Amino acid sequence: MQDTKTTIRIPWRKGDSQITWDQTCMWAIEHYGLPGKKYICHPTEDYMDFVFEQEADAIHFSLRWL
Repeated sequence: MQDTKTTIRIPWRKGDSQITWDQTCMWAIEHYGLPGKKYICHPTEDYMDFVFEQEADAIHFSLRWL
């Protein structure tokens, strides 16, 4: 069986604040636990990727944050 993961990319947007990103990350922790089991995060200079093990979790996250 192939290991498939789903990536949700959230770009940094003009007007974003630390509070905005704190809320995003806290929401992910509340719903999926700490990064490592159900998802992992990869921040870059232009965006943050959230990589989910389950497609349903990725869809739920994207509906809330995109």
